[in-house]
Amino acid sequence: MKARRDQSSIGHKSAGSSVTEVRIVEAAAQLFAHNGFKATTTKDIAQLADLNEATLFRYFPRKPELFWAAVKSHVARVKLARDTQISLAADDAPAVVVPLLVTFVLDNLNHHPDLRRLLHVAAFELPESNKMIREHLGPIFDMVCAYFKRCAEKGTMRQVEPSLATLGLMGAVTAHHGLCLLFTGQEPPYPSDEQALSAYVVLWLNGLLPGREALAPPAVGASAAL
Repeated sequence: MKARRDQSSIGHKSAGSSVTEVRIVEAAAQLFAHNGFKATTTKDIAQLADLNEATLFRYFPRKPELFWAAVKSHVARVKLARDTQISLAADDAPAVVVPLLVTFVLDNLNHHPDLRRLLHVAAFELPESNKMIREHLGPIFDMVCAYFKRCAEKGTMRQVEPSLATLGLMGAVTAHHGLCLLFTGQEPPYPSDEQALSAYVVLWLNGLLPGREALAPPAVGASAAL
């Protein structure tokens, strides 16, 4: 029960309420993302933020509160682009929407690497933060899931369970980066964001679209266009 009370209290803290608090939260996010929750100490965070622990504790009396603030500071930045939201709401064809969704995942994966690490730490070390993560990222999942549900009902894509289509697309793109390093020791074999986008889009459109010939994957090392 105490953990839940602490978690609900983070909504009253704003990462932008002061320059000092921003420094603390950014330092915490960096260390939590790279070292995990248990291995990161408040002393380490205070040193990176260039202040003493007493000052840190005035803003965040407990380390879990600081972790939740760090995660919140990153997940709150994740937004669907306006054109993607418009396409989803208008029920544009999957051939239009899927590239926008893959771009969204790749952008957040490439431009916000600490976000992915923080979500992993949250899942394995502080699962009580799931409620806060759901509060910020849940609406994106719900919007995409509802879109795939409507597509399946209208026959513009195969009868795939909407949450499977949503999480499968997002999860496959995200996991591919990490699993390539784990199993091959190399980055994914795409020399550019454009070629990675094309490869993932081809994979998912082939799996989702009904009654169409398979699209050819882009040649590795070549310039690819949708």
